[in-house]
Amino acid sequence: MTKLIAETAWHHEGDFLFMKDLVSQLCEMSSTDVIKMHITLDFDEYMSKEHDAYNILKKWLLSAEQWEELIDKVRLNGKELMLLLNDTSAIKFAAQYNSELVELHSVCLNVPSLQQAILEEIDSKTKIIIGVGGCSLQEIDKAVEAFKKRDTILMFGFQNYPTRYADVNLNKIRKVQSLYPDNRYGYADHTAWDEENNEFITMLVSANSMDYIEKHVTTEYGKERCDYSAAISIDMFESLAKKVRLLDSIAGDGVIALNEGEKEYSKYGLMKMAAVAVNNLNKGKVVTIDDIRFCRTSETTDLSQIDVLNYLSHPLQQDIKTGAPFKRSHFSE
Repeated sequence: MTKLIAETAWHHEGDFLFMKDLVSQLCEMSSTDVIKMHITLDFDEYMSKEHDAYNILKKWLLSAEQWEELIDKVRLNGKELMLLLNDTSAIKFAAQYNSELVELHSVCLNVPSLQQAILEEIDSKTKIIIGVGGCSLQEIDKAVEAFKKRDTILMFGFQNYPTRYADVNLNKIRKVQSLYPDNRYGYADHTAWDEENNEFITMLVSANSMDYIEKHVTTEYGKERCDYSAAISIDMFESLAKKVRLLDSIAGDGVIALNEGEKEYSKYGLMKMAAVAVNNLNKGKVVTIDDIRFCRTSETTDLSQIDVLNYLSHPLQQDIKTGAPFKRSHFSE
């Protein structure tokens, strides 16, 4: 089953009450499988003071105590927890909560200190999501190798908001999937919040063997704040979830076997053409291809079109009338 990740990102802009309300509403939604939070504790490790966004983002940091309260909220409501960790302090902090998933974002995918901290601090049962949006094949290959002994999920997602249609690049996604067949995959959709095909694009990618689908979610749909350009409303998330569940049902389990409806359709005689006798044939007659023809009949038979050919050159063990379908009992005592 595809799991839906509700992404909170930097949407809170440092407003803890806003974040609490968003997380509370996500916890109440039956469609939410996973709630994702970005945790940064040592901001100077994450970003230099010379960066244009340094002063703004540092003001938006939540404290370890605030993150703890939010994590407890998610846990109490039985939702899975996904933590995107941007620095070693955040990784050590997150280790105590045994979240179902942790993510190493594409911006720091191959930073040795962060990779090592995750491997050393995060429980081996935790799934590792590596963000591959905006990464070269060389970068992806290096990260896959680093986490080869862990349960790793490659998360696609064009890292420029909002995502244009052509930038989704399904064929690129399929190519990467073919290169790493042993990994599982997810898609973080950043289609524009007001794009009429927003839901359709997410579903289209979801149908390509995605184990996780991630969407930014907001309680202030369309209001300008960080990450709003790709954020859908609570109601839109619920609607999307129903359609993704439908896709899961359509996808099936991949087992090559007849279901009950197909078994009914596959009955030889009533539905599929059965082998019938061209003339009255007596017991002891060696059956040849000239003695049979194929047609639909009012009577079913336990011999398939392939089975009956295997009985050619075999003697009949009982008489058969013209037009009657051949059955196993005609060839065995």
